[in-house]
Amino acid sequence: MYTSQHTKHIVATWVAVILLLFPISSYPARSQSEKVSDETTDMTVVVKEYDTGQPISQARITLTFSEPGGPVRLHKPKKITYNAKTDAQGRYKFSYINKGTINLVVTATDHQTYGKDLDLEQDGQVFEVRLKKPQPLQ
Repeated sequence: MYTSQHTKHIVATWVAVILLLFPISSYPARSQSEKVSDETTDMTVVVKEYDTGQPISQARITLTFSEPGGPVRLHKPKKITYNAKTDAQGRYKFSYINKGTINLVVTATDHQTYGKDLDLEQDGQVFEVRLKKPQPLQ
């Protein structure tokens, strides 16, 4: 039969093993360049025609960023994606976006797709995207 000292030793060993293994599996793999912050800001995306500079209304914007993890989420950041369309002036303002690295994808009818990782570091940043017409195949 096991003594209470033996049981305590077994429990302490299991706790140590869990504490050693758990942090390794709970932290996501993130590149050195990906920045995640718990500070939020507003940002505006302006979409224009590449050649003429005219605004493109109804362009589709997809914005993806990470919300930092915390003790409740076991330190795992959460990916958040917003979808929106530009207004008649080719603009859309996003609010309460986490500062750090964001992925911006813009598509519009009869235009090439734009996609890029950007650093959102300042309050109220404006990102201007100029979309080209599709190039003919040769």
